[in-house]
Amino acid sequence: MHSALRPKPSVKLPPSLIPSTVDHLPHPILKKSCLSQNNDHHHHQKLIINGTDHHQISSSSSSLNNTTIIDKSNWSLGLINSKGKYLTAETFGCKINATGTSLKRKQKWLIIYNIQYDCVYLQSPLNHYLSTDKYGRLKCDMNDIDDDCRFQLEFNRNGQWAFRSLTYGMYLGGDIDQLHCFSKTPEWWSPHLALHPQINLKHVLRKRYAKLDEDEIHIDEIIPWGSDAILAVEYLHDHYCIRSSNGFYFHKDGKVITKQTDETLFTIELHKGYITFKDCDQCYLTAIGPLGIMTTRNKIAGKDEQFLLEESKLQICLVAPNGKLVSIKQGIALSANQHQRDHSSIFQLEYDEDFQAYHLRTYDNKYWKIEGLGIQATADKKSIETSFHIQSVGHGYVTFQTSNGKFIVPHATGTMRIVTDQISSNDAYFSIKFINRPFCVFKCDFGHVGYRNKQSRILECNKSLFTLFTLEEPDIETHCEGIVYLKSSDGLYWEILNDLYVSVSSCEPSKFALELCSSYSRVVIKAPNGMYLRAEQNGSIQATCQNSRQATQWEF
Repeated sequence: MHSALRPKPSVKLPPSLIPSTVDHLPHPILKKSCLSQNNDHHHHQKLIINGTDHHQISSSSSSLNNTTIIDKSNWSLGLINSKGKYLTAETFGCKINATGTSLKRKQKWLIIYNIQYDCVYLQSPLNHYLSTDKYGRLKCDMNDIDDDCRFQLEFNRNGQWAFRSLTYGMYLGGDIDQLHCFSKTPEWWSPHLALHPQINLKHVLRKRYAKLDEDEIHIDEIIPWGSDAILAVEYLHDHYCIRSSNGFYFHKDGKVITKQTDETLFTIELHKGYITFKDCDQCYLTAIGPLGIMTTRNKIAGKDEQFLLEESKLQICLVAPNGKLVSIKQGIALSANQHQRDHSSIFQLEYDEDFQAYHLRTYDNKYWKIEGLGIQATADKKSIETSFHIQSVGHGYVTFQTSNGKFIVPHATGTMRIVTDQISSNDAYFSIKFINRPFCVFKCDFGHVGYRNKQSRILECNKSLFTLFTLEEPDIETHCEGIVYLKSSDGLYWEILNDLYVSVSSCEPSKFALELCSSYSRVVIKAPNGMYLRAEQNGSIQATCQNSRQATQWEF
């Protein structure tokens, strides 16, 4: 790369943000080798950007029985054949077919990259591996990886993928229940990423994240912080759009524009296990210059064109009972003493399954930690002392309980203190505000939230394609009640109809509330009628739940 286009001299990165590399790997003979499932599949599932369920993403690589797999380059996606049907893994008999009409659980496959052979494995939703024999007969009932499971990827100009058996040289293809792997010429599949679309985009070589900067996207953030660092990757008919935090579309020439055009459409490929974006002129997305201006340039994908799509974790501000923002502006001690929001008053929520609690990260890459009777932002690593149970108490308020069972209560000076194991007043209540969700995409176990059909304004929850909604704040007097307004791109608001369905048809805002769940960074939605939204498998969403525990938990 020309010296004028090299990034600025590197700032020393926090150790936890530097991905490990694998150099000079051995080349073992992969002969009927076994890949232990134990916790490994569970580990992979947590790494995928969401097919993943949006848990912690590791930056390490795994070597399992001489099969080295790069953890961060495993991808959950659906595969669509030439007839428009998804590759499907049936629950009964481990059968596979190409009959799926949308991206549901049975259509989500894990693409696992192997660095030694530059090949991939296809893992089904049932955790079995797809394999072929020398006659092209497919099976998907294997718990272990062997040489019959290896496929190499090929790509065409339309962004479609072909899977060629590395062992036998034939291509995966077929239709309905007549799938096979004996085609001598490529049969093409379209990849549909099974992720929650709100992501942070990381440039692999620069180790920097993308953020909106006026009308451009710059890749220069060491840690993706605040609303400008969130992007949405939108799937549109075998192509993808990249949308910035203001909802605009990224143009291949490096600007963000208000409307979708052919120049805002990209296809995706996997190179060395990492994702690349290719524009309509067959040029790949990259970063240019010391500012890392994102644009397309080269027609060959190398290290400078490789990206990761990482889960965008919730970032929040907290308003203490004294009406001031909790901050670390004065130093390492947490104190409610600020009126103006800045990076020091924003905290990232990271749910930990092992502790069943949250860790709170600061902008300078430290974690909240119990220090005596107070809370300080001093921890470099997650531990029991950095874990906090967050409990919603309604109306947008939460409490923080430490690992020793005591609650955080602000002192009169604003300093955070651990002083009680019982709550006797609202002194332990903090108002929570979501910072890095300038737009919302709601997703539940049945799919994304979107319109019932093109003619209807009623929302349903079983859509494979998402709809963007703006999270609008009321004035400051009502914000402490946890109220938000949910608005569509055409300016209409969510409202509850007489039959308790949700419709996007009101000219005036209705008061909804988002309440943080005690796990997995999800929210429940309280409607203006005082009831919580509940989703059903048939797609219906109604405001019928009196108790938040029975309400649907939404990824957002």
